[in-house]
Amino acid sequence: MHIEHDGAGCYVSFDTALCDGCTRCVRGCPTKALRVRKGKVVHKQEACIGCGNCLRICPMGVVRAATTELSQLKKSRISVALVTPILYAQFPGVLPKDILKGLKRLGFHHTVDMSYFFEMFQFATEEFIRQNRRTQEAPWPLISPVCPVVLRLIQTRFPSLIPHIHPIKRPVALMAKKVTRILSKHYGVNEGFISMVYINPCPTKKGDNPSTPDQSFTNGGPYAMGICDIYSRLAKEVEHVRNIEAIPMAFASYEFEQCTSGDGLLWGMSGGETVASDIEKSLSVSGLDETVSMLEKIEMGLFRDTEYIELRACTEGCLGGALTAIDKYLAKSASQRMITLLGTGKRLNRDRINRLYEKEWFFSKRAEQGGFEGDGFASTPFTIEEMRKIDGLIQLINGRDCAACGAPDCRTFAEDVVRGEAPVEACLLLRARGLSGEQVMTFINSKECGHACQGLG
Repeated sequence: MHIEHDGAGCYVSFDTALCDGCTRCVRGCPTKALRVRKGKVVHKQEACIGCGNCLRICPMGVVRAATTELSQLKKSRISVALVTPILYAQFPGVLPKDILKGLKRLGFHHTVDMSYFFEMFQFATEEFIRQNRRTQEAPWPLISPVCPVVLRLIQTRFPSLIPHIHPIKRPVALMAKKVTRILSKHYGVNEGFISMVYINPCPTKKGDNPSTPDQSFTNGGPYAMGICDIYSRLAKEVEHVRNIEAIPMAFASYEFEQCTSGDGLLWGMSGGETVASDIEKSLSVSGLDETVSMLEKIEMGLFRDTEYIELRACTEGCLGGALTAIDKYLAKSASQRMITLLGTGKRLNRDRINRLYEKEWFFSKRAEQGGFEGDGFASTPFTIEEMRKIDGLIQLINGRDCAACGAPDCRTFAEDVVRGEAPVEACLLLRARGLSGEQVMTFINSKECGHACQGLG
């Protein structure tokens, strides 16, 4: 078995021995991060945003998420499970507290209910928008930073929209910062001994330091485990918890270890972030194609009268993540029933949050070049001469974006050829016309390229 793995920061890996070169993943990748070369998939890590589309599309089981194994818990001195509302939705009819107890039975020393930090994020967002109405420092609409796929999509395909990204730290970043500090103080250990493990609904949500399959808990993380990877074992532990009266807690329990309100569960669903807030001029969009369409409209200057837009790359929000365990619509129904059961209400003191806001505790740091540290990539632009060659080759191919060459479309293939990353002979249409690679390359390198394509072949 050969695994193509690109090292730290990679969101997925590929067992190329299973790949039959069908190009389904190539055509389904929104950032054109995949190719097929010599009948096997090739991953361009720098263009990957971790959306998980390839995981969903591949019929051969070639793609695997780069998550950490549950067995690695044994190497951790103090392990902390970072739990989102999506995990609760995978167990219809089960109370969140029983799921949190089940995680402790799996070996986690602490469990953190992320809805606690969603509420912090929500208060800070409302305050920022109130102030921005007066100062107009940030452009409207603000784009939610919660979905990391959307952040990377913006930086790879819509860099002009980076100033629109809401500058408040993502809830997972707030969570890791606060919990690590509290627990390291409680146990009297260095923060590096606290291993933060995100229970992941998709391949890209890994905090600020994405993990890889061969990492162990030696430097604090944050790490990631797929919901689907631990689901069966967790289900057994949850069933055990429900069959006895109480589970003794081995470690001290904190406020953020409990799920006490249905408000936090809203965040797992598309629209939950905007519904939970007091922002009137807001809207929500879910699904990768719909998200791309919305970003295109914002880039054109539309929706300037909207203050906040919640974008989720997965249909139905994080409930539709590629690493979830049950159908997204069943999960949505389970969340709705649990919200009704628990009721809604705030558990944090707004004055306390406002004091943290005034200290700028919530704000993220932008990279020097205007991007976000660790997110996205900067592609090298083509020169005018290279663009002339690309346009000439596209005209010469005059194809149908068949992907038989191993690239998602004819333009991408032409770009790969000009970069020297693909042989021109890979195009079946050019070969069918009897054109050799040497003829084509000679032509596109000539000054006539782009003006007299019809005269060749």
